[in-house]
Amino acid sequence: MSTEPARPRKPRFQAQVRRVQRLAPRMVRVTFGGDELAHFVWNGPAAHIKVFLSMGDSSAPEGSAAARPLARTYTPRRFDAQAGELDVDFVIHGEGPASSWAAQARPGQSLTIAGPGRSYAVDAQAPWHLLVGDDSAIPAIGTILEALPGARVRSLIEVVDDAERTALATSAGAAHIEWLTRGTDPRRAGTELEAALRAMELPPGAGRVYVACEADAMRRMRRHLIFERGLERAQLVTRGYWRLGETDHPDRDYGEDVG
Repeated sequence: MSTEPARPRKPRFQAQVRRVQRLAPRMVRVTFGGDELAHFVWNGPAAHIKVFLSMGDSSAPEGSAAARPLARTYTPRRFDAQAGELDVDFVIHGEGPASSWAAQARPGQSLTIAGPGRSYAVDAQAPWHLLVGDDSAIPAIGTILEALPGARVRSLIEVVDDAERTALATSAGAAHIEWLTRGTDPRRAGTELEAALRAMELPPGAGRVYVACEADAMRRMRRHLIFERGLERAQLVTRGYWRLGETDHPDRDYGEDVG
């Protein structure tokens, strides 16, 4: 029997779709609203929420797959407390329940949102910041860019093709965003990110690095940064947002098994 304490249940909110906006061919922004969202608490950049696509069949046997809620983890992209609106950006990748739901999302539809979970702690004293991620990390990187101070900031973002570029605002005037394209073969996920990272000359000083992408690619880059570049683990935040061949990768994959 496991002795690990159960995670506290996050607040849940019934929400309705208010607007649907296609940001890019494979990226859809869904704006949720509703009276309950007035109690949602924005807790910082790159946080996470659970989007419940179904709450499970209460008539199904307890513990069965049909009885379990169907939920996926996403980044809250924007929250307007006054309007009670929450933006969530979905990657449309052609498979998986959340992608399928977002592809057909229409105003008036309802679902349950839980959260937020913990966010990314911005180190305002760091001399530089590097943000590395694929399509799935664009919402998180966007929120971090908006929260960063005026230190030197560089971001590497990998997408399928140039049509997937989206506008990203930043509060840091020296931010430089480099878009990389990998093509449509999912087996190439992270290859362009890793190549660009290996070719990059990191600035001096104890900067901060955020890496979020396909889980195996994240581990390769984490290993490179720790064992080949000599970065301290405290300088890194790494997230495996998804894994090739899996439809429901665990949302607490931080790559801590690497070093």
